[in-house]
Amino acid sequence: MPELYPGPLSAAALPSVDLWLLAMETFGPSDLNALQAVLSPSEQAKLRQMHRPAAQRHFVLSRGCLRHLLSRYTGQTPGSLTFVYGPRGKPALSAEAMADGYGPVFNLAHSGQRLLVAVSTTAAVRAIGVDLEALRPVSRLPGLCRRYLTPAEADSVLGLESASAEHRFLRYWTGKEACLKALGLGIVDSMQRLQLTLDTGLAAAGVVPVPVATSLPEHPGRLYQWQPEPGYVGAIALHPPPDSPADLRLCQITCPALGQPEVRTYLDVHH
Repeated sequence: MPELYPGPLSAAALPSVDLWLLAMETFGPSDLNALQAVLSPSEQAKLRQMHRPAAQRHFVLSRGCLRHLLSRYTGQTPGSLTFVYGPRGKPALSAEAMADGYGPVFNLAHSGQRLLVAVSTTAAVRAIGVDLEALRPVSRLPGLCRRYLTPAEADSVLGLESASAEHRFLRYWTGKEACLKALGLGIVDSMQRLQLTLDTGLAAAGVVPVPVATSLPEHPGRLYQWQPEPGYVGAIALHPPPDSPADLRLCQITCPALGQPEVRTYLDVHH
């Protein structure tokens, strides 16, 4: 497996948010062994409690890749990083894992064969929530709409033909999940307390801002959606509040696996 830990990146050279998109099917057995080797004792114990190979593979990939990516920003080795967890399990770097008080904020999501990790080092971004969904048929769509969407959102989905309705539902889902993850809140209980205003579609190479109204005590911040690649829809929520000055640059970094050549694309934010 190629060297995964190249050392710290220069903060001055970074965009506001890096969006790492990894193709999980490209990781072989030796890659998994290398990733598993950097897991903490508690992560190793959790891995041993899993019985399904698919769940074990996903856990090793997500936790191992996260550690290697964060090592690039902190200057710490992947295995030395330690985490703290919010009430709903959202991870953050512990104070001990930050070099001289420098610690990026991050979030991760997975769907299909893709892992998406968002990392920000700018002080203007205090929290990140990210979600990713593979476009696919959605079973029991009317029931899901009634449970997780507002009445207006549900009507906008169910008034469409099948494929368009499923795509629109997944856009609502990714947007709401990203918002709630940014706030560290539970997904199921709070979905209907967010109302998103979606446009008609997503451009392949553009990032679309999505207006968010909420009855939650705290606003999740700015929400954006885009297509990381054909067949997927992504969403990212960036805290602070949506009316604060915006100077955000989003960079999608696509690579088959860590240590392999990267393709960096600066995404246009269409206001």
